[in-house]
Amino acid sequence: MTGDTNYAQGALLGLACGDALGRPVEFRSPSGIEAEHGRVTEMLGNGAHRQPAGTVTDDTEMALCIAHSLVERGGFDPGDIADRFVGWYESGPFDIGSMTRQSIRRLRDGTSWTAAGQSVWESSPVRRGQTPATGA
Repeated sequence: MTGDTNYAQGALLGLACGDALGRPVEFRSPSGIEAEHGRVTEMLGNGAHRQPAGTVTDDTEMALCIAHSLVERGGFDPGDIADRFVGWYESGPFDIGSMTRQSIRRLRDGTSWTAAGQSVWESSPVRRGQTPATGA
């Protein structure tokens, strides 16, 4: 293995471990996490999304789609990455953010990779400085 391969594998492993550590306490305040778990240093089950200990989220799964594409295509191929995102989405992941879901649906329905996310962002309450839940 080359040094670059080792670095890439280490980066993906670090991402997956951090993601799996954080998933059960996702969306919780630091004080709430501290009160329930103390310092999180081991994989926890349940919590956000009610998954077993060690389960990663859409963040890791989508990063793996990109990594597989980079290796298999020998470089950046955004069309291939978009296709992989659609395939992953259609597999029924337990976790996917609303803007990501909307963007991937647009990809699936034929919107180009250059426009799918942009159009979701342009219409999002977050872009306009509003909170998605309240629109305030």
